[in-house]
Amino acid sequence: MAKNSNQIISRFEIIDKKVSLITKSPILFLIGIGVIGFFVRTYYFPWDIPIILDGLDYLSYAVVMSQEGHFPTGWDLSNNGWPSFLSIFFTISNNDGLIEFSHIQRMLTVIISVLTVIPVYLLCARFVAKTSALIGATLFVMDPRIIINSLLGITETSFVFVGAIALFLFSSKDVKVVSASFGILALFTMIRYEGIILLIPFLVLYIIRFRHQKKFFLKLLGVIGIFILILLPMAYFRIQATGNDGIISEISQGGANYLSKHIVQGIPDKDDPIYGPDSIEENKIFQFITLGSTNLIKYLGWVMIPIFIFFVPIGFFIFLQNRDEKTKIMILSGIFLLIPAFYAYGRGIEETRYLYVLFPIFCVFSSFTIMRFENKIQKKGIFILFLICGIFIGSVTYLEYKKIDYVHEVEAFSIAKEIVKIASGVNHFPPESTYIHVAEVAKKWPDIPLPDETGYNQLFEIKKISPENYFLLSEFIKDSKEKGLTHIVVDGNERKSKFLNEIFFNDENYPYLIKEFDSIEKDYKYHVKIYKIDYEKFEEFLKNNP
Repeated sequence: MAKNSNQIISRFEIIDKKVSLITKSPILFLIGIGVIGFFVRTYYFPWDIPIILDGLDYLSYAVVMSQEGHFPTGWDLSNNGWPSFLSIFFTISNNDGLIEFSHIQRMLTVIISVLTVIPVYLLCARFVAKTSALIGATLFVMDPRIIINSLLGITETSFVFVGAIALFLFSSKDVKVVSASFGILALFTMIRYEGIILLIPFLVLYIIRFRHQKKFFLKLLGVIGIFILILLPMAYFRIQATGNDGIISEISQGGANYLSKHIVQGIPDKDDPIYGPDSIEENKIFQFITLGSTNLIKYLGWVMIPIFIFFVPIGFFIFLQNRDEKTKIMILSGIFLLIPAFYAYGRGIEETRYLYVLFPIFCVFSSFTIMRFENKIQKKGIFILFLICGIFIGSVTYLEYKKIDYVHEVEAFSIAKEIVKIASGVNHFPPESTYIHVAEVAKKWPDIPLPDETGYNQLFEIKKISPENYFLLSEFIKDSKEKGLTHIVVDGNERKSKFLNEIFFNDENYPYLIKEFDSIEKDYKYHVKIYKIDYEKFEEFLKNNP
């Protein structure tokens, strides 16, 4: 028995030494954890599913840009830095299909997401020992929300990557390195225009930190010049293509204008369910602040689940004990990065991705917690291995819980392509109806539907009409005829407009609906029926059933 105990202890000591040896080589550790992060992402990679929603906007813009060789004229897409970068890879690619281009877009965000482990580690290493910084970086690369977001092909991945680099450079003591951070900050702003908000704390802290240096005002003008000179070409080309610079114009005409008009002045927004004419709240400012604060607190807690919740709260208070310049940089930058999220939540836009840009700062806070425990433990290698295994298990458990049914999604896309063949207007049936627009893109490929008169939204032929707020099918059809409704799509799973489920189970009660497609007849697991509306029979039905 004693011999077995000694063997176990001996093995633990060997493991402890090996892990400790690996952590002494940060490059080797980062490569290892990066490879693990990459394979986890590829395991959940949706190979046969096209890009949808916001990702489709970026894909379409990038395809048109690669075809024309310049910014698409009249296409006022916000945050076009990412699709502009993406267009380079579309141009040099030998692939020519929608799915292949979707793969390129997703794979780029996967690679960028994994590479973010480097600036996150370097940022954490500004504050804590290398070992704790490595675990902080591991928390990022294995965070399940970051993994899921990296598979969407949208802007947050590159936004977080560039933001982490900017914070790392700005937290340096070397004024030249700090100056370079303003160039990175310009790229940060190109990716998402709200990134310009970080210019305020950067300038304030730059003045505080370096105000006593020789030729300070020239240096200050220099960093402002770096920011403007890098940003200017993008703004110029956007003005040439759309008439807007894509940054100041977006803020003034978008968020600032909305706040002034609908929140401060209280003018109802007819398209907004919160601040529209049906709103009973008279004090819009109070409503906006309350909603923004409540949702911000709620989602700040929510995004920390399942892993950060064990590290960030404790690490934050430990972090605050360091009253140095780097602490001020993280806190002030974090506060300003919360402002866009606060605005979105105040508008009732409840998405966690507005907070992902804070994850590098979360990793810094977490590394303080890790360092505190690490300093109290003798077997540091075993402790690190235990943490990495815990992070991996927590991440994969969450990913498995959130994992989409790929067979269902592939079938939903195939059914959407059937809808595009026979219909020109259907009822909205979320979430599967999100594939209808990409199915139309696939049908017309490589011709991309261009924007409508707004200059932003693509002009699709297939109309999706919401059945919400209707209780009777007859009322929905009557009101939607002029909007272009030609077909009804049902799957028997409608939660809000339950009258659609009645069609699925009892279609004989609706003689004016002509069934044109039934997925069960094509051996699909996802059962969907598509009915053409015969408006002549519908009018007859209404006369006979007043």
